[in-house]
Amino acid sequence: MKGQLFLYIAATAVAAWGGITDLKCRKIYNKLTLPAAAAGIGLNGALAGIWGLKNSLLGLALGTSFMALWLMGTLKAGDVKLYMAVGALAGWKFCGYAMIYSVLLGGIAAAWLVISQKRGRRVFGRLKLYLENLWYTKNIKPYEPEDDCGYFSFGCCIFAGAAAALWRMWPV
Repeated sequence: MKGQLFLYIAATAVAAWGGITDLKCRKIYNKLTLPAAAAGIGLNGALAGIWGLKNSLLGLALGTSFMALWLMGTLKAGDVKLYMAVGALAGWKFCGYAMIYSVLLGGIAAAWLVISQKRGRRVFGRLKLYLENLWYTKNIKPYEPEDDCGYFSFGCCIFAGAAAALWRMWPV
């Protein structure tokens, strides 16, 4: 149990580092995510044997499932790799909670930004046009912001989701 808690904390720390670099540099580096994923697989295997290895690989696969959002252009590749690293370190259940919490918290943060910047009418107008285009053409195209203000650091949301998952999974 102590080993699993260590891995939960490590996954949250990796997510924090990724969130900081995403916020500062608009990039989540491979030199963070790839070694963290490899370390997660190795540590899980060493600490819990076959069960730990299976848990880690399922977490990695669950993180990989968000590649569909990358293909649609809603997430960047670094975000997906950060999910993969969190899943490889902490396992599938922790990764699942982190994903759910990060999407919910990201939606709240995005809505707050749109409302606070008083850009709601323009943003929702563009969203309406995007969805109409998707409906009529059945052609998924990546979202392209109209200006630099359209950047949203989802790495911070992944960290918030991992922190919420850590709180949820913390042994009582």
